[in-house]
Amino acid sequence: MPKLKRELNVFYLVMIGIANIIGAGIFVVSGVAAGIAGPSVVISFFIASLAALFTGLSLAELSSAITQTGESYTYSRKAFGNSIGFVVGLIKMMNNVLSVTAVTMGFSIFLISFFFPSLNSFIYLFTVSSLVILLSTYLNIVDISKMSKVATFLTLVKIFAISFFITLGLFYVKDNFDPQKLQPVFPNGLSGTFHAASMVFFAYIGFQVIAMATEEAKNPKRDIPAAILFSIFICYVLYSLVALVQVLVVDWQTLGKVENSVLYVTQKITDNYFVSLFMIFSILSAMLSVIITTIYSGSRLFFAFSRDGFIPKSLCEVDKKYKTPVKSILLLSFMSILCLFINDINLLISIVSFGYLLTFLLTNLSLIKLKKKIKPKFELPFHPWIPILGAISTILLIISLDNVAKIVGLAFVLLSFLIYFLFVKRKLDKNVFRSTHSQHF
Repeated sequence: MPKLKRELNVFYLVMIGIANIIGAGIFVVSGVAAGIAGPSVVISFFIASLAALFTGLSLAELSSAITQTGESYTYSRKAFGNSIGFVVGLIKMMNNVLSVTAVTMGFSIFLISFFFPSLNSFIYLFTVSSLVILLSTYLNIVDISKMSKVATFLTLVKIFAISFFITLGLFYVKDNFDPQKLQPVFPNGLSGTFHAASMVFFAYIGFQVIAMATEEAKNPKRDIPAAILFSIFICYVLYSLVALVQVLVVDWQTLGKVENSVLYVTQKITDNYFVSLFMIFSILSAMLSVIITTIYSGSRLFFAFSRDGFIPKSLCEVDKKYKTPVKSILLLSFMSILCLFINDINLLISIVSFGYLLTFLLTNLSLIKLKKKIKPKFELPFHPWIPILGAISTILLIISLDNVAKIVGLAFVLLSFLIYFLFVKRKLDKNVFRSTHSQHF
């Protein structure tokens, strides 16, 4: 049975997690969310962090007992059978592909608009995006330790940039505090606050990448849960402070109209060109780190899906030289490049948003279902309340999404079921589905 190389410690796992969590979301979505929730956007981040924390804790317990690459796909399959497992896996696979596409498009649009504004046609967007994906693919193939070191460097740049932004903002607010910017707290009511929470939740979703590394962690039963919890906590603190600084410096109505709220607020605080330039490169670093780590997590899901017989077995082969699933990495990257032709970030985000919340819902339900069958090293207190709260919070956030996201998401779920029952179930023997890995906890 193909095996991956174990060489990631808790520090690198946390860095990979933070690298995947802190991306385009905090630099772009926070402003849009402020335009919906007003000053209560800080509460929106808190609500989203609770939902992420509940799901992260459920994920931590599951990953400490089931140390197989595949995360929510693996857990859903064990808990609810092949059909649900297949649907979750397919949704997760497309989420990763479309996430790489969307973030890469965001990276390219941002890069071109700031440095090469005259090159605004699709051909330039496609070329830059393809090159970024190919670079990220190379880093994932060559060596997992090199990829993690690059992700670590980019993560440290992001953390420093965000910390710098927070410090700069707090010093500005100290001398320019205007209480009117905090009124009214709930301009669009609680529904606006929850709608914003459903948006900013996606600034937290990267913690799941840690659970995908169970077969490459040195001590997965100890390190995976710890890395998930540390990642969520660190990002919650940073996000909350960033949101607070933004609403204290600029009124929430303006924040909702600008393309990049963090950069806009930075330029409001200081007109220093080099400070703005540093923030621009930090934002690009944030996006690049997400692209790299999403290719990493997505390729491991392709690896697990292949090993369990749902897609060709060749995709779970581990390269003898690099000890990485090269074919899975290449397939994901190729699909991401093809999806660039969609050229509609809003459509991509609509599909991905619904998909992540649905898979997180099933992660919580899987823990409730599997609790008596697994022997986790890390056990949650007050069972089953934490996974129940995780399930309820994700349902509330799904309800709070806009109608387009829900329609597109449900359509993809139905399509996944059709693919399973019309093609997969008939063509694959039951013994193929019941691999050795799926029978041991």
